[in-house]
Amino acid sequence: MLPPDLHADGEQVRVHTIAPADVAPYRRAVEQSRRRIARWNPVNPDDIRGHLAAQSRSHRTFLVRAHHPEGDHDVVGKVNVTGVVHGRFRSAALGYDAYDPYAGRGLFSEGISLVIGVAFAAEPEGMGLHRVEANVQPGNVTSAGLLRGLGFRYEGFTPRMMWMADVAGREQWRDHDRYALTAEEWPAPAFPAQEPHRLACLVGGEPGPGRTGFARRLARELALPLFSQDVVNDRTTLYRLLAESPVGAVVEADLSPDDNEELREVLAGVGLDPAAVLEIWCRAGETDGSARTRAWGEVLSVDTSSPVPDREVVRAALEVRRVTALRARPAG
Repeated sequence: MLPPDLHADGEQVRVHTIAPADVAPYRRAVEQSRRRIARWNPVNPDDIRGHLAAQSRSHRTFLVRAHHPEGDHDVVGKVNVTGVVHGRFRSAALGYDAYDPYAGRGLFSEGISLVIGVAFAAEPEGMGLHRVEANVQPGNVTSAGLLRGLGFRYEGFTPRMMWMADVAGREQWRDHDRYALTAEEWPAPAFPAQEPHRLACLVGGEPGPGRTGFARRLARELALPLFSQDVVNDRTTLYRLLAESPVGAVVEADLSPDDNEELREVLAGVGLDPAAVLEIWCRAGETDGSARTRAWGEVLSVDTSSPVPDREVVRAALEVRRVTALRARPAG
């Protein structure tokens, strides 16, 4: 049995789940917008028939309709809420297109906002979701700006995500940027400040090219900047760089017990629990690494007297993430 029709009204537009009567005006809207939207999305005026057949709790297609139509149709845009997973996930992906002559005038932004509200509303009046995400090709600044204006957070970059053609018809696997919202954030302020997840790691112990090389590979695995004593030969400056980095960093230096209080203040000042920052002690061979520099937090010992195997670099990165997750967030 099909779920009930879902709908919402705004100042300039209304939204509703599709019905057979929408086929003709939808086809006109897509055809009139073909040239503009073909660069980023496949253009198929007849795909509405497939969406009609697919309507279910896991796939809902909404049309955005203008209260004051212009031209020969009132279809401002289409929003697909697809790949819905219920249960403990309650998440879905958004796909959308805005149509001429309404694109770029704020009507579609209002419409997709109404759809998001319906997606987060409890069933049966809404879809009962907790999270929605949208994926945009990095070059599509207009679409990404629309999402950020609705309060979406940038979550990450997904290489070779989708097989798509460009405006010249050249098909290939295309990279996408990922944006998301959760129900707790909705309604969200426009263009919210990004708050990336911050990680930090200290690499100390036996100095030398082995330690620096390991720190460089660890930073790459964690996608963090490396602040190294080889470049900045002053620990206070290294700690200040860490404090200014919005994503954190791997700090590689000759750590000393004398730095404990300063380092604790730096970490706390950027919202990091010192106990949530793993220290990696680089040792030479079988030395026990007992000259650890801190009396708080966890220390991981790594032998850097010879090239560190890839699996050990990955293991160290996973330990950094584990310690951060374990200490930085309250349980529950």
